[in-house]
Amino acid sequence: MQRRHQLKTAIFLWTIILSFAASSWISASEDRENWATRAYKKNVNAVVNIQGDKVDEFGGDGKNGESGKSYNGMGTGVIIDERGYIVTNYHVVQGIRKIQVTTFDRSKFTATLVARDTETDLAIIKITPKEPLQTMTLGRSDDVMPGEFCMVIGNPYGYPFKATHGLISGVGEEVVVTDELTYRNAIQISSPINPGNSGGPLFNVNGEMIGINAAIRQGAECIAFAIPVDQIVDVSSRLIANAESRFAYLGLQVYQTDSDSDVAKNAGISADEPRRSIVVVESVDANSPAAAAGIKVGDIITGAGKYSVSNKIDFSRALIGRKSNDDLGFNILREQEKLDIALTLAAPQDDSFARNGSRRQLAGSGPNAANATGSAKVANQAKPGDDNVWEALGLRYTPLTKEEYQRNYAQFVNDYPYGGVTVKAVKEDSAMNDKGVSPGDVIIGIHEWVATSTNDMRFIAKAWPTLNPTSGTVRVLILREGVLYSTDVPVKKK
Repeated sequence: MQRRHQLKTAIFLWTIILSFAASSWISASEDRENWATRAYKKNVNAVVNIQGDKVDEFGGDGKNGESGKSYNGMGTGVIIDERGYIVTNYHVVQGIRKIQVTTFDRSKFTATLVARDTETDLAIIKITPKEPLQTMTLGRSDDVMPGEFCMVIGNPYGYPFKATHGLISGVGEEVVVTDELTYRNAIQISSPINPGNSGGPLFNVNGEMIGINAAIRQGAECIAFAIPVDQIVDVSSRLIANAESRFAYLGLQVYQTDSDSDVAKNAGISADEPRRSIVVVESVDANSPAAAAGIKVGDIITGAGKYSVSNKIDFSRALIGRKSNDDLGFNILREQEKLDIALTLAAPQDDSFARNGSRRQLAGSGPNAANATGSAKVANQAKPGDDNVWEALGLRYTPLTKEEYQRNYAQFVNDYPYGGVTVKAVKEDSAMNDKGVSPGDVIIGIHEWVATSTNDMRFIAKAWPTLNPTSGTVRVLILREGVLYSTDVPVKKK
């Protein structure tokens, strides 16, 4: 009987102890919450792990110890659209034959390279999820202060979704990485960064992304650099717009400014509102869908389609997947008056190209060669020698392999499936040089022929002197930095 009483007493005491411990654990867990744990929970689902079969992007050619290396194809990316658009460093995906993406829930995808900007080392890649993805919370970088706390999420050495924190060490830094790449206006941070962190987000204490981690100083501790988010928004929105402008034409350009700017104040927007930036119409093309609908310069766009618009990426996202004849609604704020404006998108313009390059001309009008209907002619095989290509066309070149073309120019494959050649040199006194063709350009079509191989180029060079088009020029199609250009080149030198 006494033992039974002792057992009941022991159980009662342990129940009290465990209950107290459980409540203490819950309390302790809540007490341990801080800005970094909240930022992690808020955004980790918008971070991805990127891997591929690449060993070394920069090959140890960094200057002054700076490097943006990513070994074994490791890297990180940030989801900027729920349909699977991801921004990362270009050096993370450059040269990878198969871009493998893993989300925080461990779902795996193969991504395609949509567009890239080598000057800023940024790229947009795309996966195709079954369900909408969480997108990153974007902040601003123009008010970043040295000394404030920061945190990063990335995949250092392949360890996925790991967080480290530190301080903002400096702003406005110029970091020379290679002869071809310099990060300008970079944010310097003390947060530990390793290979695999490239392309991952940098957060402030509000849990807002203020940059993308891009480079480390080799041989030093806690010296790393990030591309500021304001630059990321600008470049990413342009890259998305460039890719989507092949399918529909809107006819306006926008810029982004602060919600406490004079433009915002004149429109009645309070600086106390959660919105930290606004998107303003900068120009409207004459005879465009935007002009016909009554959109004016100075209008503030607060919504487009189903999207609330507070930055240029939001605006570009609203155009993703849109085609000519699609209807698109806009929420406009004009002189403190709210307007709902609907318009119908037009077909892409062949003779009118938007500033900042949706589809730009080097000279002349829009593309009409090497089209996707199969009407482009494949040049007959002829081998007069590559000196003839240099003399007739003024070009030195290297053919792209099918894999290189599909990997680096995936957004053009449907419309221009044949491939191209990379320009290595342009003869100074040639018509190609006069019309702006430059080393690094990828030529995908000349006149009615595709330009995909040595045989193609040799045939075109042989036929060049005999061409006698009514206009006196032939169309040359060029891909440059993710944008489709065209130029009408005189057959005979002036």
